[in-house]
This record gives sequence, C-alpha cells and structure tokens, in this order.
Amino acid sequence: MRNLFKAIFAVAAIVSLNAAAFGQIGYSITDNNRDVTNLQQQYYQFDLATGQGTLISNLTLNGQTIRREYEGLASIGSTLYGVAEFDTELCNTGSDPVTGLASDLRLFRTPGTYPQANGIAGPIGPQIGETCFPSGFTEAAAAYNATDGWIYAIASDDTLPSNAPRSRLFRISPTTGLATQIGSGPTAAGLIKTADSQGGDENPYFDGLAVTADGRIFASENRFNNNAGANGAIYQLFATGANAGRARFITNTLPTDVNRDTGLAAFGNTLYLLLEDARVYTITDLTPGPAGTAKATALVFPLGNPAGSNTLSTPGCLNTGAFCGDFEGFDIPVLPIR
Repeated sequence: MRNLFKAIFAVAAIVSLNAAAFGQIGYSITDNNRDVTNLQQQYYQFDLATGQGTLISNLTLNGQTIRREYEGLASIGSTLYGVAEFDTELCNTGSDPVTGLASDLRLFRTPGTYPQANGIAGPIGPQIGETCFPSGFTEAAAAYNATDGWIYAIASDDTLPSNAPRSRLFRISPTTGLATQIGSGPTAAGLIKTADSQGGDENPYFDGLAVTADGRIFASENRFNNNAGANGAIYQLFATGANAGRARFITNTLPTDVNRDTGLAAFGNTLYLLLEDARVYTITDLTPGPAGTAKATALVFPLGNPAGSNTLSTPGCLNTGAFCGDFEGFDIPVLPIR
C-alpha cells in the first residue's frame, strides 16, 4: 500500500510539473508603433522558460489588416480574448468588424487549436462584440477572473494630469463584449487609491492587468514617476465591496525609472510584468507594504535577445528599430494537458 501511495504521489508530481511547464507559455501582440511606422501588428507566443519567441501571425483576417490595437489579452482555457483600446469611434456604429476602430472584444486562437474541422484555418478569430468604452481613453488592459466568469479591463488615458483619475475598471461580458464600469460616488470618475495604501499615487495610471488564481485583481504601471523613488508599481484593484473602484498600493517594482508601458499576466499567484520593449520580470510577494521597496525580479532567458538577458526574442518582427516595440497585452493561459 505504501508503494502504491508513493507511485500515486510520483505521478501527481509529474503531472503537476508537466502542467506548470506546459502552462508557462505567454502571448502578446506588438503593435510595432503602428501609429508612427504604419506597420502591421504581430501576434507572438513566448516560452517563458527560455525566452524564445515564435511569430504566430500578422494581424490580418480574410486578407484585411486589423487596425485596432489589442492592448489587453485575457484567456479562458486555451482561447485568448483581445480587448482593443479606444480609437476614434464609440459604439454600435455599424463599422466593419475587421477594420473599424470602435473598441471591441476579439478571439485569438493558440497553436494547436487550429485548423478546425469546420474549416477555420487561422489564429485570428471573429469579433465577439464592441466594448462601448467611453471616448478619449488611450490605453487598455485585460484579464479573466475564473472565480466569477468576467473579463476585467482597464481603460486609461496617459494624457490626463495626475491630479484627476486617469484609469477606469470595467467588467466585460465574454459573450457580448459589452463593458460596464465599476465604481460609483467618489470612484465614478475612475480608480483612486485606498485610504490604507502605504505609497503610490492618489490617481494611479494603469496599463497592465492580471488576475491571480485566487481571484485577486492586480494592475501595473511603469510609465510615470510622480513620487520620489516610485519606479513603477503594482496595485490590487477591487471590483466589489466597500473599496469597489479603488486601488491599493502593493509594491514598487524596479530600482530605476524605465518609463515604459506594461503588460501584466498571472500564473498561479505569481505576476509576470512585461515591459513594452519585451523585458520580463516576476513578482511573487503580493503583500501590501510601504513605498520604496522594489520587488520585481528579472528573469534570465538562455534564448533571449541577447542570450542570458531578460528580453524575449522576437524573430520576424517588422519593426527594425531599437526594439520590437509596444508589447502591452500579455497573458499566460492555463492550458489543459494534451
């Protein structure tokens, strides 16, 4: 009997390790600074153990270039949902679902889930629906919360002054794409800091979003440095309860100010912070603390660019500038064992 238990535990350990290794695959979309370069956006897969990137596809569907910028990625099973930032149109305008510029929710397939028997051959899926985000918000982020079945999203505006709310939290229906803002009263205009925060900005700006396995919602920013020593930060966001629509400061991230937009993903209860220039860090200590402590740890990628750095490799990138730019949407699907 003891040997049987040992065998069972050994199999369980192997399955657990395989699941962890299989699940450590991240996905992101580089917009290649499209507004400046006019290049197509590109959908990537990354091995987070080695740093090796694989170009899945340019953002085209049925021969048409998708112009929306999907700065939020959220996964349900092995299916990714992209949340586009607001561009020029509001909602339900009748614009083309591929080239129109109203913010929307769109399916993105992962390798191994296509081609399908019904003839679907590619990784870029259909539009689920328009989000109806309010106008003027220049950034987006997204994550799926398996504990309540909602996609959560951030809409932010990096042009607003720091003396007013700059980010809003939304619930998005995975079936319709419609977004509903969270917050009322003092938080109706956007996310503000909780009274018990030990650091951070009163009106934090967010462009990365992740939900941990236990259902906590976290957001990142590494663009602004409004407080001395505040070189980027992680906050916990609240969607329900007395703090709904508020953000609790958790920790600063880096020892220096990098002035980059970010993507954020969770694997279990570990956060993966992606800077837009493809550098990756992890944050494992998510207990609230005072400002001034940098808790992000740079990963080391043997197949990164350069090798041994924490920068992902991006073969086939259309942007031949200083870096393959604007990786902001980021997610690590918890994929089933195949």
